[in-house]
Amino acid sequence: MEEKKSHLIKLINKLYRYTQSYIDEALKRFNLSSGTYQFLLVLSKNEGISQNEISKRLNVDKAMSARSVKRLMKLGYIRKGVDEEDCRACRLYLTDSAKAIIPEIIIEINKWIDIITKDSSEDEQRDAVDFLSKALMNAKGFKKSNL
Repeated sequence: MEEKKSHLIKLINKLYRYTQSYIDEALKRFNLSSGTYQFLLVLSKNEGISQNEISKRLNVDKAMSARSVKRLMKLGYIRKGVDEEDCRACRLYLTDSAKAIIPEIIIEINKWIDIITKDSSEDEQRDAVDFLSKALMNAKGFKKSNL
């Protein structure tokens, strides 16, 4: 069992890299990448939130958020609006172009999920999600307590 435990980080990293590679290729036709599509999905459920709020939800730094939002605006997927309560802040909204491709993005994500869960039972999938959720919470707790 110890040998399997020692491979955990290696397996997670490899899966992450394969996921990025798949998403990058699948979303190339929209000029999106594994680093940018997530912003559209967050906005699809929370239109009008701030760039800072997106950074928090995606757990990325503000500089990464700024670059991604700028790119998505240039591609015509996001537009900025003025915050009525705080004129220094701005709110982000999806354009019609972004709204049109979100179903296709979700289809590609679901294809990848089908690929990586092939030959896995519902119980195995549930157990994997439960374990990874706990591991993530442990990592977040560790980071907060050691800052």
